[in-house]
Amino acid sequence: MHSNRIFNSPEPFHLAGTGERASTALLLVHGFTGSPSEFRRGAYYWQDLGYSVHAIQLPGHGTSPEEMRKTTWKDWMRHVILSYDRLQQAGYASIFLVGHSMGGLLSLLLAIKRPVSGVISLGTPIYVTTYKAAFARVVHPFVPYVTKKPRRLAQTLDEACAYDRTPVKCVVCLQKLVRIVKRKLPLVAAPMLILQGMKDRTVKPHSAAYIYKRCSSSQKRLHYMSESSHSILLDKEREDVYRRVDQFVQHIVAEKEVQEQPDPISGLIEVMT
Repeated sequence: MHSNRIFNSPEPFHLAGTGERASTALLLVHGFTGSPSEFRRGAYYWQDLGYSVHAIQLPGHGTSPEEMRKTTWKDWMRHVILSYDRLQQAGYASIFLVGHSMGGLLSLLLAIKRPVSGVISLGTPIYVTTYKAAFARVVHPFVPYVTKKPRRLAQTLDEACAYDRTPVKCVVCLQKLVRIVKRKLPLVAAPMLILQGMKDRTVKPHSAAYIYKRCSSSQKRLHYMSESSHSILLDKEREDVYRRVDQFVQHIVAEKEVQEQPDPISGLIEVMT
């Protein structure tokens, strides 16, 4: 039935929903040097449940490190805003942001700028594990790229289509984005689901607790995935991640529907008057 599904492609994609959930859109925002491919497996899962799924490709990503080097965090943010606005214009009843890593940072910023239904933050960096990032601002004029280390975890699916080299100039942009989000987190009031892998070797796990404590959301959930790395969408607990996203979205949509139902007593008063 699903033999035509693609799992290794950096291209952006849109999967149409079906039934009652088709009016709920999930806007998927991938990570730094990554691509929409990291979301494909989860996107098919959510589409099978009826959701409309839209995975964007950030400028400079999914092409080449040389192309990425020409972009900044402002280009990435501009694209996320434009993508959200298009979904809103298309008439979806609810739009949830699902951001992985840097995509989580961009999603949090968008939640300040637009009335999103909810934000799902997956391995979003506030504190990173590598000391090398601190030198990026100094060395980027002289060292254009650094080569990434190969993956260490065999159980992680190799479907992210990420670059094997990182433009150092873009690391500086990422650091600036982290600082901006840290400062503005109290302005985030949308419902939040925060998932963080305990075996993440890129983002320090207490980043998730920082986001949870600092955001102003009245509805927020934090869960640590004990067996997951930074590749939380493709690691061995991925099905649990997809399921938790669905449960969170269902809960928020159901609450919204209850709030939007007219009060029968006030309706009766209107009729009587």
